[in-house]
Amino acid sequence: MKRICSLLLALAPLAATAQEAPAVDTLRSQLSTRLKEASSRLSAEAKPNEIVKGSVTYSGIAVAVIKTDNVLQLFNPAAPARYGSPEDSVLGGSNTGSGLGWKLFSIRF
Repeated sequence: MKRICSLLLALAPLAATAQEAPAVDTLRSQLSTRLKEASSRLSAEAKPNEIVKGSVTYSGIAVAVIKTDNVLQLFNPAAPARYGSPEDSVLGGSNTGSGLGWKLFSIRF
């Protein structure tokens, strides 16, 4: 009996310093915070056919021609992603899949 009591007294400080397992709500809040930060970083990055200066965004085919190092890749359907998506310079019709026109130059405030 003395051995059990002395063992419990020896282990009591360890039990007192043990940390609680993080709550599920805490993990969810951390995950949502990290996802918001990641999405804000992604939205802050300019697309290949955009130039962002403060709160003004210039976009369109003319901007893509200025920014690219190889203009012919803009016409290549198998071009790498760094040259942008063709849908970035098409106006309207995103629901139907058909465009209404090309966006040559656009300024967004």
